Amino acid sequence: MANYITFFPVDNGDMTLIETKNKRYIMIDCNIRDAQSNDKIYDCNEYLHNNLLTDNGQIYLDAFFLTHSDNDHCRGIREYFNLCEPDKLDDDKMRIDELYVPAKLMMDDEHYNDDADAIREEAQRRLDLLGEDKADLPGNRIKIVGYSKELKDYTNVIIPAGATIDTINGDEDYGAEIFVLRPVKKANDDEESDVNDCTASFKISFEINGSTYVAIIGGDLVCDNWKEVIELNPDMEFDLLLAPHHCSWHAVSTEDTHTGKADSNIKSFLEKSKEKAYIVSSSKAIKRDDDNPPSYRAKNVYIKHLKEAERFKCTAEYPNENNPKPLTFKITGQGLSIKSIDMSTTQYNSFTQKSYGGK
Repeated sequence: MANYITFFPVDNGDMTLIETKNKRYIMIDCNIRDAQSNDKIYDCNEYLHNNLLTDNGQIYLDAFFLTHSDNDHCRGIREYFNLCEPDKLDDDKMRIDELYVPAKLMMDDEHYNDDADAIREEAQRRLDLLGEDKADLPGNRIKIVGYSKELKDYTNVIIPAGATIDTINGDEDYGAEIFVLRPVKKANDDEESDVNDCTASFKISFEINGSTYVAIIGGDLVCDNWKEVIELNPDMEFDLLLAPHHCSWHAVSTEDTHTGKADSNIKSFLEKSKEKAYIVSSSKAIKRDDDNPPSYRAKNVYIKHLKEAERFKCTAEYPNENNPKPLTFKITGQGLSIKSIDMSTTQYNSFTQKSYGGK
């Protein structure tokens, strides 16, 4: 049995799909753009329709995790997913059986963007069902990641930093272990914290044949937040790291983008996993220019702390910049390997592209 983690070519944005050995499908963030109007955009929607499982003809995710409300982490959620009661589903869209939202999303009244606002509205609909039998139906399940005193009425569905997610979509044996690294309570309750300070971050462990393999998905962590994660988890190592904030310099340093040095704590953390690790930048192609993110200097920090440079991958450059495809890691008892492009689509369903929102 194998686990799979797929990173999609979505430019500066995040979209990660996890398929566990027990056939549970978990997606972290969403950045689906309109591939029908631009042939240079990879069709993530088609990929999901071709690879996810169905329930009575309805394509579904076991769980969707939103790390934070920036548009490049939730774009397309209204267009391609059902955000409604389970008995009002559009069969052309995908169902989210269990929705995980960061605490800050439910605490703030401000307008973020239309997709984030739609997720918040859907999350509130599900929260309003708590205490009723139908709250535990697929399409109604809800969890909040990160604690705040403002959310004390929802204690039963809150998963704070430092806790492990016991079930996914009602299943205790979902094939992995997800540990919440952030957001910590003090960040959520600090009025000066922005959405990146309160981004949800996860350590995902896969145990196979007595060996454990770890992937870390940090969202848009900045350097000080990243250092706090390291301080709270001093023994943490990883086999696969999604470079925070699309390979931003500000995730590895608090100093100047052009002349500053990478933080020593970040470098020490990366060095511990040097012999085994892969690092992925979910970003546009990384050039030697002034862009940030992605930062060419940050890329070099990561490469320095890898066994070989080829273990650093950029989603916009895999397998090549002219025609990027999803980057899938296969996790077995022998460790991590990159799944060949020819095998990366399983075709569970036959999907015909439709023009959503039009007739």
